[in-house]
Amino acid sequence: MADAAADYFGFKPRGKNIIGDARYEIRHLTGPYDLIIHDCFTGGSEPSHLLTVETLTQLRGLLSDHGIMALNFVAFYDGGRNPSLASVSRTLEQVFPHQLFFVSEPGENFNDFIFLATNHPIDIAAQGLPEAQQTWLAQRRLPLDNAGGTIITDNYNPLEHLQIAKAENYRRVVIDAFGPELMVR
Repeated sequence: MADAAADYFGFKPRGKNIIGDARYEIRHLTGPYDLIIHDCFTGGSEPSHLLTVETLTQLRGLLSDHGIMALNFVAFYDGGRNPSLASVSRTLEQVFPHQLFFVSEPGENFNDFIFLATNHPIDIAAQGLPEAQQTWLAQRRLPLDNAGGTIITDNYNPLEHLQIAKAENYRRVVIDAFGPELMVR
C-alpha cells in the first residue's frame, strides 16, 4: 500500500512512516501524540483485533493529556441501533471517558462513521474552530444507542459476525462495478 501510494498518488510522508503489523508496531511506539487517526478499515472485513479494549488501551496510553483519537468505522447506521456501531462505542467507553460520534455523509445509511475519543471533555465550539467548521461538524453529529453493543476484547470479539451485512454490501458493490466475471469459481 505504501509503495502504491507513493508510486501512483505521489504520497510523501511528512513524518515517520511505519509499515508492519499494527499490534506489534503500536506496542513499540512512544508518545505522546496529540492526534491518533485509527483508520484501518476497508473492503469486506476489518481487522477486528484492532478494535479491542486491549488495543484501544495501548493507543490511549500514547495520547498526550489533550490528545484525541479519531476512529473511522464503516457500517450501516440503521437508525443508530446497529450492533457493530454500538459495540465499537461501548468498547471505546471502556477505555476513554469521552467520545463524540459523527457521520461522513448525512442521510446515507451505509457510511463512514467517525468516533472522537479522549481523556477529557470535547467541546467543538471551544476548540477555536471557525464557525463554518463547527456548523459542518454539528450537521454530522449523530445519536447512537450503544446499549445493545458488546464490549470487544481479545478474548471475545464478535465484530466480524456483526459486520456480515457490511461485507455482503461491499461484495455487491464490487460485482456491480466490475461484473461477476471477477468472482473465482
